[in-house]
Amino acid sequence: MKPLLIISHVACSRPGYLCEYLDRHRLPYQRFSIESGEPLPSPDRLSGLVLLGAPVSVNSEQAWIEQEIELVRDCAERNIPVFGICFGGQLISKAFGGEVFRASTMQIGWHPVTITEQGRQLFNGHPMPAQFTAFEWHEDTFTLPAGAVPLFSGGCIGNQGFLYRGCLAVQFHPEVTEEIVREWVARYEACVDNPTLCRQDHNAILQDLRQKLAAMRQMSDNLFHWWLSQTNLIKKPR
Repeated sequence: MKPLLIISHVACSRPGYLCEYLDRHRLPYQRFSIESGEPLPSPDRLSGLVLLGAPVSVNSEQAWIEQEIELVRDCAERNIPVFGICFGGQLISKAFGGEVFRASTMQIGWHPVTITEQGRQLFNGHPMPAQFTAFEWHEDTFTLPAGAVPLFSGGCIGNQGFLYRGCLAVQFHPEVTEEIVREWVARYEACVDNPTLCRQDHNAILQDLRQKLAAMRQMSDNLFHWWLSQTNLIKKPR
């Protein structure tokens, strides 16, 4: 059974709950850090590719960003499913002709996300709530590549997720854990000093944190299960 490849870009952006889910279902995966400087693995050894977040723009002129974009395209050509989270979702958008740019406002904290009609049809057999509260932390946003299927939408930032050629892109963070959220709030304290409608302060983010995470994981479990069923690591529902 070929493993998933999970690519992280900085130490503080970890796969978190995704690995908990994979371990619980005894699914094989490998973790790879861009910071290691090692060459990216060949996609022919993979059942799927996961791209995590990063505190940089996909428009930054760094060689590894272009290498990841080429890897995404290569996976799409080989029908290897890709799952991009935040920065990873923005990479997918850019890889297929979408635009990534600075949003009108940063979006940080717990915000409502709505599933589209196309999303409800796509996730048939993996019951998803019509609306859920997701954890967000991003400064950029993206447009959908031509022909992409819109899956999720939000208030502060409209485009929250899409599917294109087997590549699932989401703007929110279904992978965060309590430890990760607390670390980000402490590390990037300046980002949560002055709250706005779309940027919550540390008190609002951390209030009832365990309950918020537990509620989001009902969505995360179904989202992970649907995507993993595309990799054939998990059987698709009949």
